[in-house]
Amino acid sequence: MKKYTLEIIYDEITGELESLKEFITEKESVLAITASEEIMEKITKADLIESLLVPCPGECVGET
Repeated sequence: MKKYTLEIIYDEITGELESLKEFITEKESVLAITASEEIMEKITKADLIESLLVPCPGECVGET
């Protein structure tokens, strides 16, 4: 996910643009799947690992 912030500093008296800054922050969402061995096996057998985790970088998958 990217967060875009635009900072505009405008002088109302002179009508001039003093500063224009753009900040881009990239933030990764972390997805964690913690399940019992039985549930992890079912997720794997149903071939859902890729569809669950590929859209979410920084994933953590494990068994409880």
